[in-house]
Amino acid sequence: MLHKPYKNKINAIDTLYRNTINKTRKDSLYILNYTSTIKKWALSNSDKELALEADLLKAYTNWFIYGSKKPQLINQLKEIAEKGHKNKIYHIEQRAIKVIITHFWKIKNFEKSFEWILKSAKILEKLQPQEFPNMAEHLNYIGRCYYHFQDYKNAIIYYTKAAKLNRTFFNAKAVIEAQSTIGLCYQKLGKLNIAESYFLKVIKDTTKYKNKIWHEITSGNLGYNYYLQKKYKEAIPLLKKDIKSAIAINDPGLAAGSAIPLANIYLKQERLTEAKIKIKEARKYIKQSQQTDRLRLLYPIISKWYAANMEAKLSASYLDSSISAINTYNKKYSSLKLLRANQKAEAKEKELEIAELQSKNKLKLTIRNFIILLITFLLIISILIYKNRNKYLLKEKQVKDLELINTQKALENAKHKLNNLTLKVRRDSNLLIELQKEKNYKNDIDLINELKNKNILTLNDWKQFQNLFKKVHPNFITSITTEYNNLSQAEIRCLCLEKLELTNNEMGLILGISKNTIRVTKHRIRKKLGIINQEELEKIVKATYS
Repeated sequence: MLHKPYKNKINAIDTLYRNTINKTRKDSLYILNYTSTIKKWALSNSDKELALEADLLKAYTNWFIYGSKKPQLINQLKEIAEKGHKNKIYHIEQRAIKVIITHFWKIKNFEKSFEWILKSAKILEKLQPQEFPNMAEHLNYIGRCYYHFQDYKNAIIYYTKAAKLNRTFFNAKAVIEAQSTIGLCYQKLGKLNIAESYFLKVIKDTTKYKNKIWHEITSGNLGYNYYLQKKYKEAIPLLKKDIKSAIAINDPGLAAGSAIPLANIYLKQERLTEAKIKIKEARKYIKQSQQTDRLRLLYPIISKWYAANMEAKLSASYLDSSISAINTYNKKYSSLKLLRANQKAEAKEKELEIAELQSKNKLKLTIRNFIILLITFLLIISILIYKNRNKYLLKEKQVKDLELINTQKALENAKHKLNNLTLKVRRDSNLLIELQKEKNYKNDIDLINELKNKNILTLNDWKQFQNLFKKVHPNFITSITTEYNNLSQAEIRCLCLEKLELTNNEMGLILGISKNTIRVTKHRIRKKLGIINQEELEKIVKATYS
């Protein structure tokens, strides 16, 4: 590997890492001695890249084997990423960052994960596919992170970049995975015809790069696509094939994904015995895979099956279970979406901090190098200011007056928009309450699901709501946190909505939680503030300077 470009040694590197991990598991000192030897030899032959590869090998192996017990090992990978960037060895930087992302993802620190994902995306723009053969794998990894957060539009961006790469025997599997997953993204977005075209592209692949496993997985995806299009005749054989293939590769989660729609098809065709068999299989596969999110799809089918067999109590029981599973799933992913928005803001903030720091360093250097010129310039400016002082003050006053007028207009506009958003919440809340009172709709599963998943404020609405609140009440959050510094972010949000005199139902509608959860939050707030009842809380909120 000495003095060879990364593209010519990637297979050797892969073998090196696998063998080193296996040997280190048997001998904890092996990695230290082995990588030290490689690094010394590389430096003696003036190969900085290979020396840094030895550092990455050591850091990665230690993290892979001991990372769960020693999370501080991630700092070694951060140092290597920094060295890779400094020396413009970008493939080292990128590979180190991918491990850093994985580390934070495993410990569910998604904020940090996305901070590094943004860095990873920028590095991949610098790398050329021919110089970085595992480009498709790294693009897919970023796409997979966005897919997990149901951000399908951003996932498509990265999967599409991977799908467009020229295929080689090294990257073919990753490129095919990208093509198939693009289809899944469009399927999730409801664009079934576009999804079908991507699935067929993989299935009809006759080149030397075709992949049997991905052919079978994509066939199952196409079967589910036909199911969504109500093309049951085309869907059934593909779903059956997918179950069989999933069992063969020991993937019960994948098998459950096809068994559920197949059970529903049989139910619609009044093939109750066959439907029962598939329901039983789906429950077994879900249990084996521990993918309990799939129960939100299975329980409604079980409820319908019992209804078809005139067993009303069991049907109602599974209907309740369906609602509970759907609510749990929606709550989980609503939280993830909100977190994703926060991550974007934090990432931008960090970029601004870095830019500001760089600007300050540049300014210090300029001052040091041109101090005499700067002093002369300031003297000239002082003389000009003195001569034109009255004119300057007049203009300054005019500017301030104009700024005051614009600020007042902006404030009035913000108040108007905030009132409109608040009215929207109240209308949606009242509509939901009125619909829930209607007795005729209680046994209709579709309407119940609609009621439970009522379209309230969108993510953009919520972000706008927050921004408008800060404009109308700019000092409220600062005042309340200064006075009561033990409040959590959730409790501060609740107090902001209390400031707007919203009801518990309306607060729940904005935050996507139940009114009981709002009551519990308010109870915690009163306990922290040392007050007894809601009236005292309202007085404090009203009295707080805004």
